[in-house]
Amino acid sequence: MSNLTATTGQERIVELDLMRGFALFGILIVNMIFFGMPIYTIITDLNPLNDPLDEAARYLIGIVFEGKFITLFSFMFGIGFWIFISRARAKGRTAGPLFLRRLFILALFGAAHAFLFWAGDILLFYAMLGLVMMLFLNRTDKTLKVWIVLLPVLHILFIVALVGVFKLGMSTPEGAVAITESLDQSRYELEAMAASAMEIYRTGTFTEMMEIRRQELAFAYQGFIMGGVGVFYLLAVFLAGMLAGRAGWFTNIAERLPALRRYVPWLLLLGFACAIPGFLLMRGGDIITPGWDMPLYLFLFIVGTPALTSSYVILLLSAFHRSGNGKRIGDGDPSGNAGGWFWPALRDTGRMSLTVYLTQSLVMTTIFYGYGLGLYGSMPVWMMTVLAVSFFAVQMVLAHWWMKHFTMGPLEWLWRAATYGYLPALRKSAAE
Repeated sequence: MSNLTATTGQERIVELDLMRGFALFGILIVNMIFFGMPIYTIITDLNPLNDPLDEAARYLIGIVFEGKFITLFSFMFGIGFWIFISRARAKGRTAGPLFLRRLFILALFGAAHAFLFWAGDILLFYAMLGLVMMLFLNRTDKTLKVWIVLLPVLHILFIVALVGVFKLGMSTPEGAVAITESLDQSRYELEAMAASAMEIYRTGTFTEMMEIRRQELAFAYQGFIMGGVGVFYLLAVFLAGMLAGRAGWFTNIAERLPALRRYVPWLLLLGFACAIPGFLLMRGGDIITPGWDMPLYLFLFIVGTPALTSSYVILLLSAFHRSGNGKRIGDGDPSGNAGGWFWPALRDTGRMSLTVYLTQSLVMTTIFYGYGLGLYGSMPVWMMTVLAVSFFAVQMVLAHWWMKHFTMGPLEWLWRAATYGYLPALRKSAAE
């Protein structure tokens, strides 16, 4: 029986690292407004933007970015799950217990991130959904395809039922009075929590910030049930990634790209035809009061978001291979010097995805919170976007430098050491 070891640089598929790095860029763009403003203000639009530049930035983020890059990141999680399992099986190991340990360590990272730094953490939620995904490990491709379609349908039906119950309750005078009073109370509580978050993140103690994060987490996890990027949708995307990994879609992606590029105009057309009215529905609606716009928005999100994400990925990988880098960057070029700076840097950012993701939170909360620069609630949205682009460029430079000297990111090293039960080589000289 072979010993199971961590994935080496020679085993990696460069396109997957590029996609992971690209996803981290889009996630940072979206997360910036959540770093710098109360989550209640953004989700419920309690404080509408008045500056034209801010409004333009909000439309850009909402239509082009929101949902698309977390979809890609989640898809990569599903692919990574299958690669991990298949490589363990190939080396004669039962991968289930090992993957459970990996999920447990990920959950620890996520819990520390969520409670100590930022309530918008996705890692803890990924770890919990990863447990559910284990149930599908030995299912057939046909079963996976059925669930990939069925889960979003069930989500829409759930929201339809919820709205129907609400409308039924509002149909009687007594019910209408009780429900209206409850909704008014909810709105008042959200406004109070937004004001409290604004005050505490600016001037409060770290302990007070932890209490605010606990409240924000409860609110965010309601969104994981009700919202577009929720448990039904993300699990479906996980399964789609697992199916893609099982089918080996990305082992010969260069050969598939010419055929895939023909679909890009149609994917863009479908995606924006759903994303634009979906965003307008969200901006003009009231998420506190259930209405029929909610299942309509969810339908537009579920159809349009994967279409745009797919088109982005095809365009990204087409640009990579057309630049001539596809044959020069990756397994045979560990230094990453061939083919220019951008593609190796994006690849290296993707190889350090856990470190990059958590570093984004660490740096941005330090910029916005009172224990740092204290800019919470005062930076315009357009400036947040510029800051996000600039900081990600810095992360690419640092990741590229780091991966010239080390085999993996520092948090990736810690994750693997805890998963495999030994200390993998970190410096490239030691690995060689």
